[in-house]
Amino acid sequence: MNSYPLISVIMSVYKEEREWLVSSIQSILDQTVSDFEFIIILDFPNSELLKTLKDFEKKDSRIIIYQNEKNVGLVESLNTALSFSRGKYIARMDADDISHKNRFEKQLKYITLNNLDLVGGNVNIFHSNKGIYNTTDKVQSDYFLCKLLKIGTIGIVHPTFFSKRNVYDTIGGYYHAECAEDLELLMRANLNGFKIGNIPDVILDCRYSEKSITKENAYFMFCTVKYLKSLYRSSLKSGDYKFNSNYIELYLYDENNKLAFSEKQNLMSEARHSFNEKKYISFLINLIKSILISRTVFFSIKVNVMSFLFRKVEVKIPKVLLACIKIKLQ
Repeated sequence: MNSYPLISVIMSVYKEEREWLVSSIQSILDQTVSDFEFIIILDFPNSELLKTLKDFEKKDSRIIIYQNEKNVGLVESLNTALSFSRGKYIARMDADDISHKNRFEKQLKYITLNNLDLVGGNVNIFHSNKGIYNTTDKVQSDYFLCKLLKIGTIGIVHPTFFSKRNVYDTIGGYYHAECAEDLELLMRANLNGFKIGNIPDVILDCRYSEKSITKENAYFMFCTVKYLKSLYRSSLKSGDYKFNSNYIELYLYDENNKLAFSEKQNLMSEARHSFNEKKYISFLINLIKSILISRTVFFSIKVNVMSFLFRKVEVKIPKVLLACIKIKLQ
């Protein structure tokens, strides 16, 4: 009997609501593929959530709990989980999201049939009080996902990452690209020749929270992305990738612009919500307001427009032809 699990699921817990955490863990335990270990790092010492986690650990031997001695952040916690992992595949999960029960089954099949190294999938974005308000239609092909990386955006939702172990072993886990560690990891994966993709199915419900770390640090993340985009583009030309852990000193954000950026983000969120509900006048009003507040909105518009166009092209072009185009351009 094989003593190593097929999949290692890695998750970091910080200050999530207990109810959210329970739903998240249960969604993994209910997967149709049951051959996995579930490594959970508690990154909040003396947390009341420890009892909840320990209760799960007692009930299910697949769950392994580790508690950090102090708060070290998501990157360190994920790398700790990776160091303990033994699976052939590595799956990411967030402590406030909900995986659909056939997520692993679908991702295993897709990554094998399409000869990929890392895959994600589409998600329902939901609010605890409002329910589902958007469903993504992500770019699927390695070719266009790499085009998005050049723009400076990620085309795969981080908690849907499902990869061969070799990806993490080769590139060395996560780097301290704070609030954009997933984007940085995909850039290195691409530069090392790994193939990425998205399955067309919705495989996860992604919770929107105004208090999430990503939302609270949106402007910091924007500045990080500026650095990563520059680094990635120069590395594509030179073949030399040197991540500078002191990058924030090079791209130090302006505190005066931080408040405006945050307000712009809220208006863009309202604009997207209005567009999805076909309230186009409200959409235009919020869009114009966001443009007047911060010019960074043009980057957001570019990302959304290019993602939309790439997806439309994918639908029109057969996968075989798209693969041939990429090979010819290499």
